[in-house]
Amino acid sequence: MRMIFIYILMILLFVDIGNSKPIYDATQLRSILNSYCRMIPEFPEILGIHIYDNKEGKVLQLELESMDKKPEFIILAMNSMAKIGQYSKTPINSFIIINHTSDAPDSYESNADCAIRYFIKKEITKRNWMKDCLSNSITQKKIENWSELNLKKK
Repeated sequence: MRMIFIYILMILLFVDIGNSKPIYDATQLRSILNSYCRMIPEFPEILGIHIYDNKEGKVLQLELESMDKKPEFIILAMNSMAKIGQYSKTPINSFIIINHTSDAPDSYESNADCAIRYFIKKEITKRNWMKDCLSNSITQKKIENWSELNLKKK
């Protein structure tokens, strides 16, 4: 009886190991995302890939340079970030895209879990993802954040 229990336990352990996803640190994620994006035809030029912490958690930021403001680039970039970001060793809270064009840069932010639910798991619709999870106003800072009084508080 004891041998059967050990045998079943070992089978469950091997099944669990086989179903687990690989996880990568920040350096590996940058490299994988960079390689993945470069394989996509007509993907905009990558200026930088940054992973950092903010108040809400870990952020994966992708900076692009394109001469036009095609929304397809943003969708393609968010899709790439969701595919690669899900394998982070530490959970990523948000994905940010900064698109440098001939005008002022455009920026977009999405909750990482929500983007993964749309792009990878297909649990929500594109409309719900864009409505509930995507924001394109993250670079518009309030004037009080830049005021002289707030700088002296630090």
